[in-house]
Amino acid sequence: MKKILALSFLMSSSMLLAGTDFGYLKKEDQQYYKNDSMEGNNKMERIDSTVKEINKLYGELATMKAEIAQLKQEVELLKSKK
Repeated sequence: MKKILALSFLMSSSMLLAGTDFGYLKKEDQQYYKNDSMEGNNKMERIDSTVKEINKLYGELATMKAEIAQLKQEVELLKSKK
């Protein structure tokens, strides 16, 4: 009986503490991206939104790299015409 009560107390206290877990990130690390546990999202939804944000940034980075390559070609073309 004591083991069951101790186990139930341990489980309930761990569930309460899990709601405030941000992992290794602090509030100041997330100043440009809101990923707060108080938004009503569970941990998996917050991870999914983080993955979507990372994918969006990788897409923007690939677009910028393509634009830079195109600009470099244009600069070389203009240099050769000069």
